[in-house]
Amino acid sequence: MGKLRVAIAGSGGIARGAHMRGWQAVADTCDVVACCDVDEKRVKAFATDFKIPGVYTDFRRMLAGEKLDIVDICTPNKFHSPISVAASRAGAHVICEKPLATSTKEVEGMIRAAEKSKRLLMCAQSTRFNGQAQTMKNIVDAGTLGNIYYCRAQAIRRRFVPTAPGFIKKALSGGGPIYDIGVHILDLSYWLMGAPKPVTVSAMMGTFLAKRHDIIGMWGEWDRKMYDVEDFAVGMIRFDNGAALTLECSFLLNMKEHERFATSLFGTEAGANYPELEVHGETNRVLYDQKVSYVPQMSGHVEEIKSFVDSVINNKPVAVPPEQTLQVIRMLEAMYTSAEKKAEVKLR
Repeated sequence: MGKLRVAIAGSGGIARGAHMRGWQAVADTCDVVACCDVDEKRVKAFATDFKIPGVYTDFRRMLAGEKLDIVDICTPNKFHSPISVAASRAGAHVICEKPLATSTKEVEGMIRAAEKSKRLLMCAQSTRFNGQAQTMKNIVDAGTLGNIYYCRAQAIRRRFVPTAPGFIKKALSGGGPIYDIGVHILDLSYWLMGAPKPVTVSAMMGTFLAKRHDIIGMWGEWDRKMYDVEDFAVGMIRFDNGAALTLECSFLLNMKEHERFATSLFGTEAGANYPELEVHGETNRVLYDQKVSYVPQMSGHVEEIKSFVDSVINNKPVAVPPEQTLQVIRMLEAMYTSAEKKAEVKLR
């Protein structure tokens, strides 16, 4: 069997700075043969830098002009669903940046297209694949925490607003920090909890600081007029096993740290924190706090690509099941609905 033929849709920062490192790590089994972006100048520079022969400004032409095994989607959120569905129908396996889409309807359509074409679909939830996350999962799966009944997840920043339109313009992103960073920490937390079925969601959100001109941005200035998404959100999710999760997301929050991307799990036998990897419990009426002394150094972006390629080559289920991703998007979508209606939302 020859090398797998790979195409990259989108040539921005996530493709250049993260995904291409993954494809370079699997160069013995994969060739990136094409790339696509509506920005012709940018995609040509991307192709030149990474020595990619096929260059396109229309993903439909790319799918028609290339025989592809894998399509890696790194575009703004709005375009994830149409490119994924078209790629599946063209016979390609699909790995797609988070969020897989910004509505359950779109995700369901992506899953149907992949299943009908007998092709794999995986959301690139890179956080699951880093060394700390894998170690935390081992702790949980060993039964160290007992029955997990509560999780506190945070993806909050003091003054870090993305400046690109794809993150702050709702027509492109679908939302603000919920769909940019909240999706990562919720996916990680949900996975660590064992992926129970969510049953209710209650949330509050708003744009409290992002429109103000007296607020600084550590990544530079952003277009205040363009900014039409939330800058803060908090939600509570209940699951069918009786457990609950709270989620905080923000680009701009008056907090001490510059950033906190963390989750804390609380169980009947012990609690544990990510990314600190500390376990807190009691044994023989003695309270203890134990910190993991060794964590394997693993790049989440590289490992997710390796894992996906392994699934394609060996016909294995993907490490991030689309059904779990669907539940994550269902929860996030329900947060918007709950905040708008100022009421709890019941999930079917």
